[in-house]
Amino acid sequence: MKQSMDRESTVKVKQKSTLLQSTIYAWLQGIPNLITLANLTSGLLGIGLLMRGDLFGGFLCMLLGSFFDFFDGLLARKLGVEGTMGKQLDSLADVVSFGVLPGLIWKSIMEEQGYCPTGGFCINAYVWLLIPLGAAYRLAKFNINESNSNDFVGIPTPITGLALGSLSFIFMHPNYHGILPFIDQPLLNLRFVFNEYLLWLYLPLFASYMMISDIPMLSMKRKAKDAKQVYRVLLLALALPCLVFGWAGVFVFYFLYIILSLLSNFAAKNAR
Repeated sequence: MKQSMDRESTVKVKQKSTLLQSTIYAWLQGIPNLITLANLTSGLLGIGLLMRGDLFGGFLCMLLGSFFDFFDGLLARKLGVEGTMGKQLDSLADVVSFGVLPGLIWKSIMEEQGYCPTGGFCINAYVWLLIPLGAAYRLAKFNINESNSNDFVGIPTPITGLALGSLSFIFMHPNYHGILPFIDQPLLNLRFVFNEYLLWLYLPLFASYMMISDIPMLSMKRKAKDAKQVYRVLLLALALPCLVFGWAGVFVFYFLYIILSLLSNFAAKNAR
């Protein structure tokens, strides 16, 4: 009789302990998810600003979203609460903040430039769709990818979205002028490059392809030194000098990232 009561008491204690652990885990898991929702909220607010004609404000919301996007995964790993829910929610947020939002920025800029007529059918008016479509496809691939590689496969959606969205600096609202003088008056002005019609027409196609491609791209995470380490360090070292190009620096960094990734792939292949 006594053994039965002891066994029953032990079971109740274990049930209470399991219930408490489950409750704590659920609360901890909710913290990164809230940060992910903040990323999604930033993207939605950016779309709202675009509807009011504030392109640069939309880009600032994308920057804010990238801040939340960095910390939600980091916090989930630190708390040990990584799960399917967080992974799916993060992808949905990224589609909005770094797919739909930069796509709409691109559409707005093309309309401003006269490359995207609002009346009648014109293929130019739909090229921006490639950006959110490419982002959605890439994130779906990422969710089912079980590879343990330290590198990215294709260019990450946030990097692509920030690069494309950064061109909103061209139409920066006067209210933002003077906030960052080195942005307004860069040492090396590349504005003439962005007067090219073909760039606006074909860049979304290129960016979408790079997102969904199987090309290994540099990642900052590593387990041990390898042949690619020097290229990771070089990529970080070149980030600050890109500011000499002002608002175009983000775009310059985007192409530097591609070039250094390709060079690192070649170096790693020769090192085998």
